[in-house]
Amino acid sequence: MQYKISSKKHSRKIHYDIDWLPSNKCGAICFSIDDVHPAKSSDYYEAGGDLDKGALGRLNWLLERHQKLQVTIFTAADWREISPKPTRKILASIPYIRDLFYLAKIWPKGTMQLDRHPEFVQYLKQLPRTEIAFHGLHHCHKGRNIPTEFQHQGYSEFKKILQEIISIFNKADIDFVPGICPPSWDAPPPLLDAMIDVDLSFIASARDIITPISKNAITNMSGMKGVSLIYPQLVHNNKLVHITSNFQHTCSIDRAVKIIENGGLLAIKAHIIKDACGIISYDGLDETYRNYLDLLFTTLEDRYGTSLWWTSIGNITKKILDD
Repeated sequence: MQYKISSKKHSRKIHYDIDWLPSNKCGAICFSIDDVHPAKSSDYYEAGGDLDKGALGRLNWLLERHQKLQVTIFTAADWREISPKPTRKILASIPYIRDLFYLAKIWPKGTMQLDRHPEFVQYLKQLPRTEIAFHGLHHCHKGRNIPTEFQHQGYSEFKKILQEIISIFNKADIDFVPGICPPSWDAPPPLLDAMIDVDLSFIASARDIITPISKNAITNMSGMKGVSLIYPQLVHNNKLVHITSNFQHTCSIDRAVKIIENGGLLAIKAHIIKDACGIISYDGLDETYRNYLDLLFTTLEDRYGTSLWWTSIGNITKKILDD
């Protein structure tokens, strides 16, 4: 299957040829959740640590109701971010100096390290049709863009971070799928180089829930720009598979149908945290979003039956690279 994407705005053309969709399927759907880590409601906010009694229980409810649904959980190896916005206002107002410090309180190193939370890890591992991938090491950075972990570090530092992530996942005995959804979607080229060198295979950088759906639509919102909005694509010298998140709670079911009718991948995104210290995520997995997804999945099941490929980012990546 070949798609040709062109954009006058970006003054370039992208040509790629990927046989990613099974021949008997009209389109595909995958679901991913970011920011999953062991924090409990007794902490600053709940991010999965309450297990079945919290947000992960809402995910499990969806998996039980929709037996074809698959999910990719993106989790940081040692989450340290507390507030995604600066709280040290005076320090944050000082140019240059502010870039040298964390501008909000963070968890001590190791507090949320996955291998130190075996009950949390075991819960993730027993979820049906669920794969686990990387969402950074600490999910925080010095300076004003706190959640954007991958910024101006060089190749060597990025590689060291990735190696530490892999080490912690191995200590936690987690069978991970080899890819990253980078915090705040940002994936600098040296990070992509480092990913290739530690044998990672996919990057889920771009997020665009605004651009109208068409075969030639390209991303122009968060993260990587100028890549396909609705089709998987090989990037960075064809060595990494890229998947764009193109749907969330605020999107209409009509957008989902248009993606599938164009033979595309409906890539739904959620965040496990609804309220992070007063910062509200529109796609936080609360009961409202859970119920909307239940309606969406039921609608698509009824409309497309067995012609829709219910899959995951890891499975798509494997199919592309194996072919």
